[in-house]
Formats: sequence, structure tokens, C-alpha cells
Amino acid sequence: MDNTATQKSADKGCVLIADDSKIVRATAKKMLTPQFDLIFAEDGEIAWQKLCELKSIQAVFTDLRMPNLDGYGLIKRIRQADDESIRQQPIIVMTSASEGEGIKQEVLQLGASDFICKPFKASELIARAEAHSRYRRDKIALNKNAEIDLLTNTLNAEGVYKRLEKDISFVNRHGEPIALVLFELDNTAALYREFGKKTMDMIVKKVASTLARAVRKEDSLGRIAAGQFLAILPVAKADGVSLLAQRICSAIKAGKVTINQKALQISVSAGVVAALHGSERNAEQLMASAKQALALAKNSETDSFGLIKLEGQPAQSALSIDKLLKTIGSDEGSIAASELAAAVDKLRPLVAMLSEAQKQRLLGE
Repeated sequence: MDNTATQKSADKGCVLIADDSKIVRATAKKMLTPQFDLIFAEDGEIAWQKLCELKSIQAVFTDLRMPNLDGYGLIKRIRQADDESIRQQPIIVMTSASEGEGIKQEVLQLGASDFICKPFKASELIARAEAHSRYRRDKIALNKNAEIDLLTNTLNAEGVYKRLEKDISFVNRHGEPIALVLFELDNTAALYREFGKKTMDMIVKKVASTLARAVRKEDSLGRIAAGQFLAILPVAKADGVSLLAQRICSAIKAGKVTINQKALQISVSAGVVAALHGSERNAEQLMASAKQALALAKNSETDSFGLIKLEGQPAQSALSIDKLLKTIGSDEGSIAASELAAAVDKLRPLVAMLSEAQKQRLLGE
């Protein structure tokens, strides 16, 4: 394929059609093929697999009644997805004339974006596909370099992970501690099933607001999944972070959300991981430990939070050049290899400032 053909294909929108009817799929193919790249699925499970595999999809058209996973289940799964790019997909429900207003209200509550009635008119189907795929493309382009979660006004997953890398680099360089708190809204799936997307968005925003008020200005907070938030606390001690996590969990539990004039109690669990002085870690290790701590909290019958402490290397964290020099000048023991390596790293900036004559003098040459 030449470059011109490749560019034309890239400019076309990509639409997923989920319907078990061969006639519906054939009709959509005939109407949309000139303007769009089409992906077809015979049921919701196949559609879900395609969404997970293909990041090029810009809109989802789905029937409600399909085998294996129906349209209702597909909408729920998309709106509860951990992957934000999937969670934000436009979903257009293909309804029949026999399906009344009640069904439309139900799927809107679940998170559907729009409807189109079968049998299709070519002009209407093309217009819906163009509108939603264009909106999706524009939104992706607008947010390509943005790091803010639009629902909660906290960092999104990409933004908070970038901040985590920067903070880890800082604390590793200066030998400081760092802590993460992974918060998760309890019973997210059950709440979504019972109350729908609109109410869930309200609950998530309330949780985000409580978290944002609780963390320090130098800390970072981001939403990394539908009901999950990550707080990054550089140069924070384990005991203080544990108390903070407990206070936040208690504050959220004490608060109430009013739904249909009834007060609903919500709660969160928190996984705390604290890497102490001199404990050099990377983002993957810290996140894995935070998830383990969250699992401890979820499995506990008494506590809403779990804590994992990652110890540092005592020799490096308590490194003293004066102490090493005294050890060299005495008959007491020897210097450990780790201490020597740490001393070299600590003195490296000083050595870099020396002239060649000073370096030769230092080495006794």
C-alpha cells in the first residue's frame, strides 16, 4: 500500500458494530464502508475483545439483545473499564421500534451516548457515525497531552504515573522516603448495577473531592480506574501516611450521598505502601506493593486500610564519611562493599569539581 492510501485509511473513522443479525451487519457494511473502517462483532464478548485489542475504534454501535454478552452487559463493561480510552467510548444503541421509552431511559442510565432506530436510513446512520467518531477524534487530540481526569479534575492515569516517576527519581536521588496510598471505592460494580452511571459519577466526584482536600499541596492525586485513586506522598513518613489514610476512610464513611431522597453510605479501602529512607524502588515495585496492601484492607474484617513498609539499606541510609574514615584509620573491622560503593557515589559530585592536579594528589600519584 502506498503512502497516499495509508493516509486515506488513517483519515477514515473506525467504528465497531455489535449485532448478532447478519442482515443488520450487512446493511451497516453497505452504508458505512465508503466512509469508515468497520469492525464487526456477533455478540458482546467479541465486541469487548475487539475494544481491548484495537485502540483505533472511535465509536461503538450495539444491539441490546445478543448471545453470550448482551448490549446491557457490554455497556456496563465499557463504562466500568479500567482503561480510560475504553471507558470514554461513545456508545450508540441500535433499538427497534418495539422498544419503548423505558428501555431508552434504562440504557441512558447505564451510560449509552445515543440511539438509532432499526431499520436504518443511510443518511441517519452515516450522520451518527460521523458525529460520534469525529467527536472522539477531536477529544483524543485535545487531551493527547493533557493529564487531567475530566470527571474529577484530578490527574488521570497517565498524569499520575508520570508524576510518580518524577517523585521516585527525586527521593531516590536524595535518599528520602516516599509513600503511596491506593484508594478504592468499595462495591463499585454493585453500586453501578443498582444506580447507574450518573449516580456513580456523582459518588466518584464526592470521593475525589474528599481526597483532594485531605492531601498536601506537594502531594499528587490521580484517578487511575473507575473507582480507584492513587495518592503520591513524597518525603512522607509511614506513621503519618497511615493516620491520613485512616482519617480519609473514616471521613468518607461518615459522609452520606443522597439518592432519591435516601441517604446512601459509601466507603473506601486504602492500601498504603511506605518506602523508608534509602529504600530505592521503582514505580512497578511500589504499585505492586500498594495493590498488595489494598488486598489486605479488602480482606480485613476490622480495618479499612492495609500497610506495607519497604525497608531501606541501613548501611547506605546511615552513611557517614567521617565514620568510614575513622574505620580506615583503626584496627576495628573492615568496610563493607556496599558502604564503599555508597561512599563513592556520595563523593562523586565533589570529585567532579577537582582539578587534575588535585585528583592526582588525592590518589597519591
